[in-house]
Amino acid sequence: MASSIHLYGGRILINIAIVDNEKSVLENIREILLNLSGEFKDVHIDTYEKAENFLVAFETTRYQILISDVDMPEINGIEMGKKARDRDPNIYIIFLTAYVEYAIESYRMEAYQYILKEDVEERLPEIIERLIEIVRNHSIKYCYIGSDTQRVKMCQDDIIYIQKAKGTKYTSFFTVKGEVRERISIENVLEKLMSDEFVIVDRSSVVNLRHIMKVRDNVIYLSNRDAVEASHARIKKVKENIRKYWEEQ
Repeated sequence: MASSIHLYGGRILINIAIVDNEKSVLENIREILLNLSGEFKDVHIDTYEKAENFLVAFETTRYQILISDVDMPEINGIEMGKKARDRDPNIYIIFLTAYVEYAIESYRMEAYQYILKEDVEERLPEIIERLIEIVRNHSIKYCYIGSDTQRVKMCQDDIIYIQKAKGTKYTSFFTVKGEVRERISIENVLEKLMSDEFVIVDRSSVVNLRHIMKVRDNVIYLSNRDAVEASHARIKKVKENIRKYWEEQ
């Protein structure tokens, strides 16, 4: 998942990536978005002719919105979208294509929108305006975690899950940047975070709903490919929280 966060005038900078192997299409899409830039000064746009170049850039830049062609050489848009979603489950993806048959596959991976290229100029501005407002209205919350001598300022969205190992005084925060440990109880962690997106799955584990990819039986699979087991006493409530969260996204 990308890790850099930039602010513009005190607000989060919204990064949009456009990926298409045809330069003329890239320029056209970029021009459509630039026509909206008068209202959206906190928006930055990058273009990529190769899926591989976008995926490399996504390692260090947080893109909230991805606009991509489906039919591309080497790595097609669907496969690239799956890789992007693995790194950041919350990225909004808009697929563009000239072929109607790609719609079913794009829906299977839960793309935000599917647009035929012939309809781009008509549909894309409205969709982007709506998405920018959604992203903008999601406030970024930070917290400090770690030891007294080595505190780390962390975006709460980047915390994947939290665990306190049995018999230890330290709690581990598993984040997109790695593991950070702090001498704190699970109860105090929840007080620090003060967010409904973090749910207790057993006495010693808390997961971030944003990073849940799937649930099988009582095992929760997360965006970093780790798995956490929920207790039998809590799994029903946990699944209810997940369902409600996914419905609201």
